[in-house]
Amino acid sequence: MTAEGREAYGSTPMDTTFEVTEQSQVAQVRRLAVEIGRAQGLSEADMGRAALVATEVSTNLVKYGKKGTVTLGPFFDEGSTGIQLIAVDQGPGFADFRAAARDGHSTGGSLGIGLGVIMRASDLFDTYTPPATPGSAFLSRVARHRTAPGASAARLAIGARRASMRGEVECGDAWMHDRCGRWDRLCIADGLGHGPLAAIASQAAVSAFLASSEEDTPVEIVQRCHAALQATRGAVLGVAAIDQAAGRFLFAGVGNITGMHHSSQGTSHLLSTEGIVGHRIRKVRLVERTWSAGDAVALSTDGLSGRWNLARYPGLLQCHPLLVASVLFRDFGRDTDDATVVVAKDLR
Repeated sequence: MTAEGREAYGSTPMDTTFEVTEQSQVAQVRRLAVEIGRAQGLSEADMGRAALVATEVSTNLVKYGKKGTVTLGPFFDEGSTGIQLIAVDQGPGFADFRAAARDGHSTGGSLGIGLGVIMRASDLFDTYTPPATPGSAFLSRVARHRTAPGASAARLAIGARRASMRGEVECGDAWMHDRCGRWDRLCIADGLGHGPLAAIASQAAVSAFLASSEEDTPVEIVQRCHAALQATRGAVLGVAAIDQAAGRFLFAGVGNITGMHHSSQGTSHLLSTEGIVGHRIRKVRLVERTWSAGDAVALSTDGLSGRWNLARYPGLLQCHPLLVASVLFRDFGRDTDDATVVVAKDLR
């Protein structure tokens, strides 16, 4: 929580991702799950649940997944904290997920209780497994003291995936969500290049974003960031603002930030102005849309191929935003650059 009752959260130390292709890697995933759980203050019983989920998720990837990965990290959600595991693969998928989740169902000669165990051990579980389509994605959260995650009580649910360029420790991308008065605001920044200097630029953009007032529009926030980044190598930037009560959505971007707004009327692209924040920008345009219950917005840096489109994934927006971000990251993320995707979804 920030000053004056403002609530903000965003980029954290990077999650850890394992490619899981053989049985020996299952133990690695399980050990890290316990380490993260302990750091988050989980009890022995809660860490046991996290270890169980980690074991079953990665075992399933060894048996059935193709190019499967597990990503582990802490989560903070409306007063609940714990560990989250995201598993994605490009395997055969599930013809009937409900049948596969029933105890006793198996196509691999096992007892057929893995999916049921994962679901029962999780405080939040979600999956995207479109029928007859390769690839599956799972999200499991194990919360401290089995505290039910409060996303259902929130006005807006946020999910993000972020990773540094292959071989880099620091990520030159950053993102932030700021709940300020009537506005829910998102910022995504990509410092030019990669590594520590890019990270300094993107963090400077986030700091300027958080220093803005409730009355600042996305255009004014971009201009504030432009002044703050002049001593850095610069960044490309996107700022979105949502007023759910008034049904307003605003966006302003500079550079090659990809953005899409999805509503019951369809999916529309969010256009940015050419330039580099901190160095040179033209007159920044303000994009305005109506915002309704069930709407969603997704923003990404150019570490994701710009060809992604939410409309190509039937039913995906019914899932948790973190799962939406993870599927896009799986299919369009590139390890030759820092990559970030942020998804916000209206839960009403």
